[in-house]
Amino acid sequence: MRVPDVIRHFLLFSMIFLGITMCFCLLRGILGPRFTDRVVAVNIIGTKAILLIAALSLFLDKPYLLDVCLIYALMSFMAVVVLAGARMSAHNRKQTAEDGRDSPENEQPEDAR
Repeated sequence: MRVPDVIRHFLLFSMIFLGITMCFCLLRGILGPRFTDRVVAVNIIGTKAILLIAALSLFLDKPYLLDVCLIYALMSFMAVVVLAGARMSAHNRKQTAEDGRDSPENEQPEDAR
């Protein structure tokens, strides 16, 4: 299916715009003062990459690239879940260390002490 020239120009502009905004998100991810800023930046970059691949699929008239979008979306989601899980694990270890306990599993009930 041939895409009209007006839509091709719009897709080209959109891809350029997405590329520029991805650079700004990368900058936010590098300079972000908090971990959450970095995770959100990674998530936004993944979403924009999916949009970029979808626009490229229409621009080049290659429908198989939409399958790549789906796979990349799953990988991006899993990356955010893993990052959040790692952060929560580190936070829980820090909290137990600050409370003076080894871990919640090793804690004895009050009456056993």
